[in-house]
Amino acid sequence: MKAARLLTAATVLMLTTACAAQMVSDPRMASGSPYAPVNEASRGGVIKYLNQGARFVVEKRREDAYKQMHEACGGPYHIDAEGPRAEGGVVVAISPTAAGSFGSQYWYIQFSCVREPEAAARDTTG
Repeated sequence: MKAARLLTAATVLMLTTACAAQMVSDPRMASGSPYAPVNEASRGGVIKYLNQGARFVVEKRREDAYKQMHEACGGPYHIDAEGPRAEGGVVVAISPTAAGSFGSQYWYIQFSCVREPEAAARDTTG
């Protein structure tokens, strides 16, 4: 019974993140702390999305991440780093002598907003 509840909870979690990315650190949100680093206002953001499932669903999640990064920056941005990270490991008893583990693979993207003069300088292709 407990295993069924855990599996149900994991399923609900996966369905709620079906085609959406999640902003982990929004570049627009400064802490306002007097102890914050001097470069806090110029720091970028971090977004993640579930990197499992059907290919078209993963592609929709990435597209949603692109959209959220663009909106968070109010325009142009660039990706500084990206990569996978496992989260939410759950071990479920299958029988008295066996267990299975379930986890989720997320893709993290660290990004920085681009100032307009910098964006214009990069867009000199023609």
